[in-house]
Amino acid sequence: MTALIKLLFLAASLSPAATLLAWDGGVAWPLFDDVTLLFDLTPLSAFFLLLVALGAPLAAIPMLRDDADWPTYALYALLLLGMQVLLLAGDFIGLFVGWEIMTWSSYLLLLRSPRTTLATAQSYILLNLLSAFALLGGILVYYSLTGGFAIHAVADLGPWQGLALIGPLALAFLIKVGTVPLHLWVPCSYDEAPDTFSAVLSALLSKMGIYGLILLLTLLPGGLPGGLGGLYGNLLDGPAAGYVLGWIGVVTSIVATFKAIAQEDMKRLLAYSSIAQVGYITTAIGVGSSLAIGGALFHALVHTLIKLLLFTTIAGIVLRTGLRSFKDLGHLIYRMPISFFGVLIGIIGLAGMPPLPGFASKYLIFVSLIDARWMLLLAAMILSSTAAFLYCYRLIYAPFLGHANSPPAKTATEAPWQYLVPEVVLMVLLVGLGLFPGLGVRLFVDPVLTALGLTPLGSPSWGELATPYGGYDGVVVMAVFGGAFVIVTSLFFLLRGGMRQAASPYDLSYAGEVPDETTPLHYGAGMGRELRRIPLVGWVLGHGTQGFYTGLVRQTQAAAGLLGGFYSGRPQRWILLAVLVFAGALTVQLLAGEI
Repeated sequence: MTALIKLLFLAASLSPAATLLAWDGGVAWPLFDDVTLLFDLTPLSAFFLLLVALGAPLAAIPMLRDDADWPTYALYALLLLGMQVLLLAGDFIGLFVGWEIMTWSSYLLLLRSPRTTLATAQSYILLNLLSAFALLGGILVYYSLTGGFAIHAVADLGPWQGLALIGPLALAFLIKVGTVPLHLWVPCSYDEAPDTFSAVLSALLSKMGIYGLILLLTLLPGGLPGGLGGLYGNLLDGPAAGYVLGWIGVVTSIVATFKAIAQEDMKRLLAYSSIAQVGYITTAIGVGSSLAIGGALFHALVHTLIKLLLFTTIAGIVLRTGLRSFKDLGHLIYRMPISFFGVLIGIIGLAGMPPLPGFASKYLIFVSLIDARWMLLLAAMILSSTAAFLYCYRLIYAPFLGHANSPPAKTATEAPWQYLVPEVVLMVLLVGLGLFPGLGVRLFVDPVLTALGLTPLGSPSWGELATPYGGYDGVVVMAVFGGAFVIVTSLFFLLRGGMRQAASPYDLSYAGEVPDETTPLHYGAGMGRELRRIPLVGWVLGHGTQGFYTGLVRQTQAAAGLLGGFYSGRPQRWILLAVLVFAGALTVQLLAGEI
């Protein structure tokens, strides 16, 4: 029976791929007399469905090793169903239904973890309920304006109608993306969720908010690129709304990057790095040009692969050691070598370094900011991207290269095959995209740009990434870096025999003294603390959004107390006054002939 359940679970994880391959034409499903549900696969929704199709089975394989019970498998299948309904929806009713299925199934999966606290569960469901109510409010506004629910009719709205619509819908999507200050639910949820499910939260669920933002800003009057200026006014050579969205993304990336550097827990570091990376995507969407949207799509693809790889690898480390804190780990490179290469490839892509595809996606985003002449945004994003090297270094040094500070770290073995198979597949995909960024642009990005009415990026060959400001050949870059790696490694092994061999990890000079086993030699344990002395960084690390929400609670309670005071005095008086106002308004309408 268990084997049958696992087989059905694997089949369910392949359902997004089956939908993507087998979908043939739109579907209209009559719901009421004047309401019809529309489902269709557009190039934009196909791109994000591809991300789900890639990630769902790769995230499901490690779950088989965990011997999860059938409710967990059923909730995961329901989650995948919700994302498919959301992406295929051609009307706002279907989108809302998919959104709610996705939200509630992910919430119930979060509760399956014994580490999930009441505060985490509350922050997750309350902010996601706010997202749902904002989405529902936007849908009601849309229906009052158009008399229908078809998404494509957004393009027919006038400027002021579009302005009324963008507020609630953008709020709903930005909560799901996890931008500052709406990110409160992200770090704790990613941290406390089941280890194998954290990959799904970071890699797939966050992309549904990105899909919503691109869909909304594409269909609004004026469309992309730069057409939003007619609706919101121009600011610094671009649409004001896009500039605001760009700053939201940049502030998100800067705050989350420095928060990631200060973390002592591996999963919590990855959670903040996820917030930072989707901040880059949000900024690119705000720019709105072909280069920017192309960079946003490419970075969404790369981020999906990297987060699946890193969260799965970290889950394997936690499985083998039972530890999550940097200060308790170390020296795993000899005991978990495949996991080491998984994290190494993941952090190279995460930092946006050549020769992996994170360099290509960030390159497109940076070039789009140059093209838009948003130099202050570019400088801020470069700051965030450069600082990301610190937490990337910590993620590789502390678990694998640092001194082992606990017995489990000294006796750990490699992760089981259920973890290693998706890790190897993801490493191959990342290296392949690094070799052939032009192929990635041709296959995945350009069809979406063409469908959105934007100029496709194009590429002279599979290996070349080309922009009006320059480009590079991925094959050449990979060959150069690979050759340098081989040369350095060969020299190391050739000269290793002539090097002095340390008798033990404590055979070194440490402030003029010889350390012993009681001396902490783990650099990763205190990394980031010295950054607090930098004024801006210290302020970021010393503050959070908790105070903002605490103040909001106090203001809400004060307003409720004020209204309660009015009501508790003479409630009959207020009810009578409301009835009289309603009767007066109805009388005026009747006299005016409006009814």
